[in-house]
Amino acid sequence: MINIASFTFQFDLVEDRIRLVGNLDNGEPRVDFWLTRRLALRILGASDELVQHTSKRVSESPPEFRDATAQFEHEQARERMEVTNQPIPATDSKGPELLHRIDISHRNGRYQLRLFGQDDPDEVAASGVLTYDELHQVLHLIHTGADRLGWDAPPLFTAFGREVSPTLQ
Repeated sequence: MINIASFTFQFDLVEDRIRLVGNLDNGEPRVDFWLTRRLALRILGASDELVQHTSKRVSESPPEFRDATAQFEHEQARERMEVTNQPIPATDSKGPELLHRIDISHRNGRYQLRLFGQDDPDEVAASGVLTYDELHQVLHLIHTGADRLGWDAPPLFTAFGREVSPTLQ
């Protein structure tokens, strides 16, 4: 299993996939995965619930303000993100592996991502630990890729407060 200390994303219009590269320029063993439309949309769809359950600020907000609170935290994290538009060099080893699933767990303010490849779907191929801001940054990059690839991704953090019906006075 490879420990991922940095995540890099590339949006490939030809493959119609998002390429996730772990440890591109940090001296650690590099790992490349293809993220499919199906998996990306499932991750984005689950992000509302994940943030609602793991962000103290979001979970303690009144239901009608949870989406705005989550969006505010998301924008703050996005503003702190460091982005470069350098091309990703080809790897000497085999090409990217198809990503089968991603498990995300939360403990003590950290998120552990466990990535499972298609080649051995029962074994963790790579894992990484993210802060809350880094989780939002990864979600932002996946969402950006889904938009650029035309995957009709729903907006992030708009599902909160739907169960609250407005009161007319």
